[in-house]
Amino acid sequence: MSGCATKTTPIYAVIKTPKFKAADEGFLEKGFGYKKLTIYKAGNVPVVITLKNSFVCLNGRCMDKEKFIKEYLPKGYPSDFFDKILDYKCPKGFFCKTDGQKILFKDKKNNILIMIKNIDRLN
Repeated sequence: MSGCATKTTPIYAVIKTPKFKAADEGFLEKGFGYKKLTIYKAGNVPVVITLKNSFVCLNGRCMDKEKFIKEYLPKGYPSDFFDKILDYKCPKGFFCKTDGQKILFKDKKNNILIMIKNIDRLN
């Protein structure tokens, strides 16, 4: 017997870059070979970022990870940037605050802020 296991975690996320902004509750889903972040934006159309193998999809528009980074983030960001962030790990060469339940990434020079925090719905 085999199956595909996924883990869905309720989160609060803030993503602010010069190219897009989103902040609200949502879900982080992780499965074999993919990660999906959905931010609901207070009743508006949700922002959905899906990472799968070498591709990133933003609201259904998919592209190679390197092309995505070039289009949406400043020069010097690694192609696995969002993979690391969604795993609550700091990308190599950057400074983050993380404790396994929350990650806070700030790049003041380039006006980028990313915060993802697990929400404990039982408390």
